[in-house]
Formats: sequence, structure tokens, C-alpha cells
Amino acid sequence: MEPIVHILIPLVFLLAIFYKLDKKYVFYLLPLTFIIDLDTYIPGTHRYLFHNLLFVILISTIVYFAWDKRAYFVSLFYLGSHLILDFAEPGVALLYPLVQKTYYLVAEITYYSGWDLNLWFGSMSITELPTDYVAYYFTTYAALFLILLGVLLVAKYGKDLKKFFKD
Repeated sequence: MEPIVHILIPLVFLLAIFYKLDKKYVFYLLPLTFIIDLDTYIPGTHRYLFHNLLFVILISTIVYFAWDKRAYFVSLFYLGSHLILDFAEPGVALLYPLVQKTYYLVAEITYYSGWDLNLWFGSMSITELPTDYVAYYFTTYAALFLILLGVLLVAKYGKDLKKFFKD
């Protein structure tokens, strides 16, 4: 999944549902959404080396001892949402290194003579994973979205930005 989606979906959920949560937790921990995808750059390890519950708990525990309990839960949310968003085929290795498989969910909605929803779970051995991943880290659509977001933020907070950079 495109990284901008890994940022936006959990960010919108946190801001909408936990609107009273101190924004420093929300924005300072946002880079955690990228940490899991660092295994993309280690040849032959994408979707299992960091895409697992052990890694999520390890990173969140480090955040807990470095900051506090709220930061721990926000980091669990960010990292866990990354796993959920990557749950499409070929899936994530939730129980790695204990179980050498990835698990995935396939959902299809089709219309022939009526609407049909098909859901099924699957798994794949780590040795079956494709090794020719290309890191599509910022596609044209993501770049356009970021530009639009930047323009909207400047339009909304332009006066505050001027004050910030003058000080």
C-alpha cells in the first residue's frame, strides 16, 4: 500500500476519534508508520521481517520507556494499523519468527445477476513470497496529494506560519 495511505488513515482516525488527545503524541509518533516498511530495503525480507506483532510490540515498548503510556498506545495504533492496511495478498507475517507464514485477506465485490461479496483468508510460506518488490514510495498521486495538502495547510494556517518563522 502507498505510504501516504499508511499515514492518512490512522492520522484521521486519531484526530477524529481521540480529538482531545494531545497533538504532540499524534504528530511526533507519525513517522512510526514508515518504520515497518524499512524491510522493503533489506533484500528478500519484505512483508515478514518487520511486518509482525513481535516488531510492533518491541517498538511500542521502546516508545513506552522513552516517553509514557499514552505514547505507547498511540505507537501501537500506528504500527498495528500498518499491519491491518497491509493485510492484502501476500499478507503479513503476524507471528514471525515463530511461524514462517504470511496471512492475508482477500475481499471481492462483484455484480453479475446480483451483488456478491466474497471473503477468504489465505496464507503463504515465506519462501513463496515474491522477492521483486519495488518500493513505490511516493507515486505521482501521492506527490499531488501532498502538494494539495500543503496548499490547504498554508491557506488555513498561513498567518500562524508567518509568525512561527519570524520568531
